[in-house]
Amino acid sequence: MQIQSTSKELQEAAESRHPSHTAVVLAYNLGEISAAPLLPEVGAVPILLRSILGAAKAGAGRIVVVIERGSRRQIIENLLKTRRLPKNIEWHEATHLDGFLPCLIGEVASQTDGHLVLIAGNRVYHPSLHKRASEWNADSGDALVLTSGRDLVGMCVLSREASIDLAGRCPDIANSLEDVLAWLTLTHSVESDAVALDTWQRVSNEDERISAERKLNSWLVKPTDGIFARANRRISIPISRRIIPFRITPNMVSLFTLGVSFAAGLFFALGGYWNTILGAVLSWASSVLDGCDGEVARLKLQESAFGCWLETICDNLYYLFTFGGLTIGLVRSSGNRGYLMLGGMSLVGAGASFLMTGLQRHKMTSGRPEQYLREWHRKAESRMSNPLLYLGRHTEFIVRRCFLPYLIMVVAVLGVTKWFLVGATFGANLVWMIALYSFLTFSDARPISSANPRCEVSI
Repeated sequence: MQIQSTSKELQEAAESRHPSHTAVVLAYNLGEISAAPLLPEVGAVPILLRSILGAAKAGAGRIVVVIERGSRRQIIENLLKTRRLPKNIEWHEATHLDGFLPCLIGEVASQTDGHLVLIAGNRVYHPSLHKRASEWNADSGDALVLTSGRDLVGMCVLSREASIDLAGRCPDIANSLEDVLAWLTLTHSVESDAVALDTWQRVSNEDERISAERKLNSWLVKPTDGIFARANRRISIPISRRIIPFRITPNMVSLFTLGVSFAAGLFFALGGYWNTILGAVLSWASSVLDGCDGEVARLKLQESAFGCWLETICDNLYYLFTFGGLTIGLVRSSGNRGYLMLGGMSLVGAGASFLMTGLQRHKMTSGRPEQYLREWHRKAESRMSNPLLYLGRHTEFIVRRCFLPYLIMVVAVLGVTKWFLVGATFGANLVWMIALYSFLTFSDARPISSANPRCEVSI
């Protein structure tokens, strides 16, 4: 049974990578959790749908879901209502006949050229686990099993040859993932990969579901987040949690945040001490909300390259609104039109910076724009003997969207916005010079592999 998807981001994910494997999601024998009409939700997404979307975003060319006959119709109907099922999904009924699982695995393997990823459908997984499974190389063995201590994570990878051999030789009693892995360990070369406990969670009762929600929150923090970004997360994550039950997309959040940034610029432009203070508060609020679009995207598995670029454009407009508003406000307050030249230079520098960083992001990330900052850090740190790259690496946090509003708040309270504008003019023009230099320096570097998450999710 083929089901067509209306989810654009999943179509983008499937097209952005060459299908290299088949995912088999085992959604039978779910126990007490299958009593829920849509199965338990983690991050406002049913856990079964999370496994399906995770496999799709990892590049699975085919997704086979094995489901109970009794709950099949209800679960499929409810998942169809989400309008997020990928087009390459197939549904198979669990027959509970002896040896049905090895036979199914062998049948699926015979129809594909790549390896198979077996996924237990009653768990949630960090995206890095799906990525690890999708990139497994069969040259290293017949199978890969992910473990945490003595616990099986619920995700394993089988080579095509091992899968077909499984169908012909595995004992008939092997009708669970654990049985299959036990037999493979005895008969084949199985690679074991230890992963952290906080990268997955079994969900078989309410306590485990709550634990999964807590882990999901920790996955929202990016490796490149600094002190101020993490401070903003303490506010933005609860806001994102309030948003996700509604039909609000990450792009809607980005556009709303842009409106708040524009309002901040308007108050800056009015001039005067209290208008500047109010503009600074709105500027800080837009900084907090700036984290929500990516968080909503990762919570609801709605990441896309388009969304990342939209977020980047909105970020860039924030700087233009801020610098332009402060310039107009200073002219109105002081009557000194000399600030127009200073503000114009800051806007030119900001525009040149956006252009250079945008070109570098496109060149460096090859379809993964959300990975730009981490990739730039990595390349700059490999050349710390270069004074310009050293300066850029250790001062780039100053121009980040998460830090700048705090600085604006301080200068607004102290009433020294003119000195901020001077610093912004110098900084904006220094940024594009460093960006141009690093663009030329890194131009021969190999881009990172293509994929499609909206926001960085590595641990």
